Amino acid sequence: MPFIQNTEAERREMLAAIGVKSIEELFADIPANLRINMADASKLKLPRGQGELEVTRHIEGLLAKTKNAGDYAFFRGGGIYNHFVSTVVDHIALFDSSFITAYTPYQPECSQGTLTFIFEFQSSICALTGLEVANASMYDGASALAEAMMMGKHVAEDKWRKEERNTFVLAGAHNPEYEQVVRTYADVAGIKVVNVPAGAEGRIDQEALKKALTRKVFAVAAQSPNYLGVIEDLDAVNAARKESEALFVHCTSEPLSLALLQTPAEAGADIAVGEGQPLGNHQFLGGPAFGYFAARKEHLRKMPGRIVSETVDKNGKRAFALALATREQHIRREKATSNICTNQSLCALRALIHLAAWGKQGFVELAEHTVAKTQYAMKKLGAIEGVKLVYPNSPVFNEFVIQAVPGLEKKLLKKKIVGGLALDKYGKGRKGQYLVAITEVTTRQQIDAYANALAEALKGKAVASVK
Repeated sequence: MPFIQNTEAERREMLAAIGVKSIEELFADIPANLRINMADASKLKLPRGQGELEVTRHIEGLLAKTKNAGDYAFFRGGGIYNHFVSTVVDHIALFDSSFITAYTPYQPECSQGTLTFIFEFQSSICALTGLEVANASMYDGASALAEAMMMGKHVAEDKWRKEERNTFVLAGAHNPEYEQVVRTYADVAGIKVVNVPAGAEGRIDQEALKKALTRKVFAVAAQSPNYLGVIEDLDAVNAARKESEALFVHCTSEPLSLALLQTPAEAGADIAVGEGQPLGNHQFLGGPAFGYFAARKEHLRKMPGRIVSETVDKNGKRAFALALATREQHIRREKATSNICTNQSLCALRALIHLAAWGKQGFVELAEHTVAKTQYAMKKLGAIEGVKLVYPNSPVFNEFVIQAVPGLEKKLLKKKIVGGLALDKYGKGRKGQYLVAITEVTTRQQIDAYANALAEALKGKAVASVK
């Protein structure tokens, strides 16, 4: 947006055009005791105006105080990941002003350019998950999982009208922040949320899951890779839910894993949700990002969010339009499928550009590269005296849990290393455990430096027992 200055003469001309004599008159509706006259502006004690050079230096000074992940060996994940984002993503998404919006259009056929990229985004999510339909995106992975729960409830109410199915099962180690959002939604909706714990190997306790899946359950969700980095046996989850006929929700906070692992559709999932930040979005201090949401076509009318579909215009040319809008909150109010009637367009656009830039084969190679580095890191850290791999026999993608001692974070920071995420707040028996994340940004030299720093910090210290 260009800066257009105005002179005193121009200000007088504008005021005359709208029929007022002074700028103060524009604020006449505000009670006099609540406003400050221009003559008394000095009472606000605002600093004087600054020129571009001064402002630039001030901003650079603030930025210099900010710690940047790129300046550290970065091993923290747990839901937000330090991935490489190509300059092509930033260039198209941020510097092409025609794309700068966080929303979908409200008029069904307006903004064909925006509708086109949202349709392509939906198509990319369908390709990634293997499911037939996807929406224009959700706020984040946590709200996407909560909306999947609500969708499951709506499907159950239609399908089993004579049964009371009011329980949602979270199977295994879910992101605790996702669970908090799910429980917030459930509280208001009168839904009972049941946790099935992770077993000794970090995977879902299948026997406990079978017992939990009664006819009261309308849906079961499994996160894979889960919050402990372990890849779940999704075939077992799918088999376990068959008798109760509960819907199966697949969730992940690392969609890159879908390049190598079985897709949610292959695992038998009815709904697939997750965090989209790893797809072309920087960490952004934890946000903004977006959630993706896909489902089987038979459940399309129960899906939350906006949906763009392909059609033809009056001349028979390919065109796009918002579809099934009567499901949405701005039309049906409290009877809508969800309370979201928008999306995270800009972040979803970044994901689309990211996926297109990598291409199908490139995306697979990126995932393979990540797995190789993760295996190297596990061997390197697991060989340190005083460090143990908590789940050495369980399959992982890009995260794993180590057992060491509490309070290592500050020692590592002094060596420009952001170590794994401390899990002591996650649950009992997690004291001294860290969730270590690896991405394509992580170098072998950084892994070696992390291992050396850990070994140095642990000299003479006994490792806590692994429970």
